[in-house]
Amino acid sequence: MKSKFSLIIDFDSTIIGVETLECLANIVLSNHKNKNQIIKKISNYTTLAMNGEISFEESLDRRFDLMQVSSNHILQAIDKLTKQVDESFLRNLDFFRENKNNIYIVSGGFYSIIDSVLFSTTNTKWNIFANTLIVHNNKVAGIEKENPLAYSMGKVNLIKSLNLDGDIIMVGDGYTDYEVKKFNVAKYFLAYTKYVERSNVIGEADLICEDFSQVVSFLRKNYS
Repeated sequence: MKSKFSLIIDFDSTIIGVETLECLANIVLSNHKNKNQIIKKISNYTTLAMNGEISFEESLDRRFDLMQVSSNHILQAIDKLTKQVDESFLRNLDFFRENKNNIYIVSGGFYSIIDSVLFSTTNTKWNIFANTLIVHNNKVAGIEKENPLAYSMGKVNLIKSLNLDGDIIMVGDGYTDYEVKKFNVAKYFLAYTKYVERSNVIGEADLICEDFSQVVSFLRKNYS
């Protein structure tokens, strides 16, 4: 590719077909008598944050408050999420590997999970920026608060700080992904709708993609 680009890809409901915290909730609450009600609340907080209706940090705090996560739960989630990696992402793996120095996975999720899932499924180390879990006595106590991704506008501020070369293209399903273009950090926003369709996000997209082949085609068309 002759022209420079920097591709930013979300993780939850984009590279994988589910939300990591909802996967964790199913594991943590598997024997809880109010499992369905709690998972519904967790899903609702995810939706509110992804639609931009509450702050990301409020959503994350409320979801963690609803469950007690252990190191073992994290390992179980990694095992389950390796089976949820988007088939079209894997199908286009040669392209992504070829351009991996220009590709950044930026997520409000958790570095240890994302890194493990992607390395086990692609045998490749990626440029990953995500939240860091704090673990004490095998229990997750929260996330490191020094990370900009722990807060609203986290993706905008993190990506801005990277001082990337060329056009920035953001791919994701949520309002936090669209914000990267809204605040003039990304040139293009590609809404990934294979797993979740959010009307307020789709309406702002330069391109709607249901498959990573469409993302690759966009890059080849504009940067080859």
